[in-house]
This record gives sequence, structure tokens and C-alpha cells, in this order.
Amino acid sequence: MFRDTYPVQWTGGQAVVTLPEHINAANVGQIREELLTLINRGAATLIVDMTATASCDYAGAEALVRAYRRAVANGTQLQLVVPAEVVRHVLTGNGLHRLVSVYPSQEAATAAGLPVAQASTAGPSQVSQDLLDGTVRNLFHAGLSLQAALDAAHETGQQYIMEALRYVDEAIRDIRDHVFITAAGRSRPHRDRQTALSDAARDSGG
Repeated sequence: MFRDTYPVQWTGGQAVVTLPEHINAANVGQIREELLTLINRGAATLIVDMTATASCDYAGAEALVRAYRRAVANGTQLQLVVPAEVVRHVLTGNGLHRLVSVYPSQEAATAAGLPVAQASTAGPSQVSQDLLDGTVRNLFHAGLSLQAALDAAHETGQQYIMEALRYVDEAIRDIRDHVFITAAGRSRPHRDRQTALSDAARDSGG
């Protein structure tokens, strides 16, 4: 029988997994497998609660990126709860904050609204959804490449790269807004809580 490595609470199709105080090479493999297993078990929404997490290395951030890719493939909405600024900084470093909604508390994540995966009948066709997912993935990798170029560029080049990164951020935000609004049957204001919180997470990353 499967036993969760870290505390997990299920509410219908929503799973909340609580991660430890420190995420590093000693436990990142277990954490990655735990997240992938929860997604494979059919979670419509997976909330990764990092409220108690005080430190997270870049291997931990990459584990979250891996979970995001699996979530996209399985139609799972991935949400992160990250109150610690130092942990947010690590996630900003690999661009994950551009794709996944980051919230300051579990209550904020839970209140964010209807998961896209649960509203597929009201959303776009599967072909359109696949196209959107592919576009977001490509933009994500473009952002990573631009970030790497930014670190190596001289001052003049950095200005152009930063401008390109802003366009990538805006494109991803617009796509995510479109998907969320479509899934909700356009029954919510355009500037809903999820969009506002996503913008806050993006802005906190610089």
C-alpha cells in the first residue's frame, strides 16, 4: 500500500502536501517522487505547502519544475505556498514563479478559486489547451535562456534582455489569465484574486 513520505491532506480532488524545513540534496529525491506520485494519483489541484520551509537549494527548485511539467501533462493545477522570502528568491532564480501561482499562505491558495482542471467542460477544446500548454512551456524555456544570457551580458545588453524578459512574463500572464477566465465561464472579474496574487509573486521576483 502506498504511504506518503510527507504529510498529505486530501479534500476531494485537492491534495495539500507539507514540505520540510530544509530542502536539499539529502531529501530532494524523495520530495520530487512524492510530488510526481501525488500528481499521478489524480490530484486535480496540488498545493505544495512550504510554510515551514526555511531553506531550499536549486535542486529543490528543479524538483518543483519537474512537478510542474508532470502537472501540465496530467491536467493538474500546481500551487505553491511560500511565505519565506529567501525561498521565493530561489524559485525566482529558475523562473518557476512565471508559471506557477505562489501564495503567502495555504488559505490564500485554497481561496484562489476553481481549478482549471475541474472546469474542462467550460474551457477550450483539448487541442486549444494543448496548444496553450505548449506555448507556455516554450515561453518558460525562453525565459530561462534569457535569464542565463542576462547573467553573462554587459550593461547595454542587459537592458535589452530585461525588456525581453518582461515581454515573456506578460505573455505568460496573459495566457494564464485567458485559461482561468475561460474555465470559470467568464463569471469572474478580469482582475481576479489569482491574477492579482500571480502578479504579486512575479513582481516580488524583480
